[in-house]
Amino acid sequence: MRLQNLLYVAALCGSSAAKTTSVPTRDIIAHTQQGAVRGVQVHDRVDAFLGVPFAQPPVGKLRFQPPQALQHAQFDKSRQPFNATKLGPACYQFNYNMILGESARTSTRESEDCLTLNVYVPKSKRGSNRTAKKLPVYIWAYGGGFGEGSNSVPLYNPTNFVAESKDIIVITLNYRLNIFGFPNSPALRHQNLGLRDQRTAVEWLRDNIASFGGDPRRMVWGGQSAGADSGHAMVYAYPRDPIISALLLQSGTVEIVNGRKTDADFEFKRVAGVVGCASSDRGKELECMRGIDADRLKHAISNNTLNRFGSPYGGMPMADDVTLFTNEEYAKRGKAGHFARLPTLMGMTLNEGDAVTNWDPVKGVNKNVSRIITETAFECNMAAESGYRALHGVPVWRYLYKGVFPEVTTYPWARSYHGADIPLLMGTYELMANNNTGHGDHRTIKDASRFLQHLFAAFIRDPVHGLERSYKLPTYRPNSTTLVELFKDNKPTLTRTHATENPACAHPTPIPWDAFN
Repeated sequence: MRLQNLLYVAALCGSSAAKTTSVPTRDIIAHTQQGAVRGVQVHDRVDAFLGVPFAQPPVGKLRFQPPQALQHAQFDKSRQPFNATKLGPACYQFNYNMILGESARTSTRESEDCLTLNVYVPKSKRGSNRTAKKLPVYIWAYGGGFGEGSNSVPLYNPTNFVAESKDIIVITLNYRLNIFGFPNSPALRHQNLGLRDQRTAVEWLRDNIASFGGDPRRMVWGGQSAGADSGHAMVYAYPRDPIISALLLQSGTVEIVNGRKTDADFEFKRVAGVVGCASSDRGKELECMRGIDADRLKHAISNNTLNRFGSPYGGMPMADDVTLFTNEEYAKRGKAGHFARLPTLMGMTLNEGDAVTNWDPVKGVNKNVSRIITETAFECNMAAESGYRALHGVPVWRYLYKGVFPEVTTYPWARSYHGADIPLLMGTYELMANNNTGHGDHRTIKDASRFLQHLFAAFIRDPVHGLERSYKLPTYRPNSTTLVELFKDNKPTLTRTHATENPACAHPTPIPWDAFN
């Protein structure tokens, strides 16, 4: 394991190893509006501020409520800097049998008090975070079908990316999941609390990122799967005030959520019945649910029923016409250009469905079902959304990830599956060394990881011109040679191919969701 990984684990665990490391210690302090925050060195070129709250704990009467802003100087009440040297708790969730393996599971305990973010800051050549020029910021949100995931997942640790980029600050954030984040009770005035958590985190960063050396005018929202869906939802929900300056979407668009308007609270009602809170008076039902122990609520969620993302049900985003709309409405708004016109880099893996549908460790997946899911849920939506941006003159690039690297291919039957790009982007592929397909050529995946990191970094630094200047990539145009293929034949290169519309998108095949059960 690399030295930086050892330092990271030692720092996060608070073990004696952190005290005996040979890396020089120093006071790592940032001054936020809430007060001083003490960070930790996690790499010889990276400092981190871990588990930093961006909202009040959503507990007690604040359960099922929108996130509440922190008070000014809230951290100063203890008269000591806030200790941001350890990762915070994960939000309550169920972990499904993920193709990425154990390294994709949260490494911290679960709690309702989970609204925290991590700030990873590159050090300047002088060894200081205090750079005269404010740095671009990459906000990365985890996926997991809005039912699982956290910023403490080892595979999502961006330390290597920050060290490799040298001039990009990376943020990883938590947001409430399942019934805690998406209760959908009609007794509530505000819905989609998990999406509102994300917006609150962005607002906190707007007000505080300069304290860490970041530029609040250059914050790029990134994320994979549900994390990408969420960022994409923001440009429709806040067209005049997105705060973020660009989008970098991995395997996700807002249409995949397919938020419903009717019967959106069926899971809330079911869980209420299980824990003894069922009532025809929905207000009383809600208050009863607020008083139920969080662990009991969690275990009332069926871990056998999977949502359309392959994650346990417990509540999904609903179309509230504020934070999320119906797919029909997105089509209207997209065609009319009614969204924040931010530069966008979006892409998908060649075989998304391999990890999204039900699969067997030995038999693998039904490749026909995998193909239908890949086309209908990912390719067609991404083609439509990139087309809307091209239509309205918004800088947009679209890529197709084709790599199948043994180090991150956990089963022999797996291809370029949903999530296969994450360990390359973060540089955490070594955590997946114990897989079922052998170790492959370490040099190959190392080069591939750096290639993907540099490609994304070029966009993050300059979302309008970075890809054109560094890689001579023209913006995407339908029916032209502007679709970018990554890692063809596992080579760390990109090639341009013709962006031909898939005939399946004209008449999409209904996804056989029973394949999940």
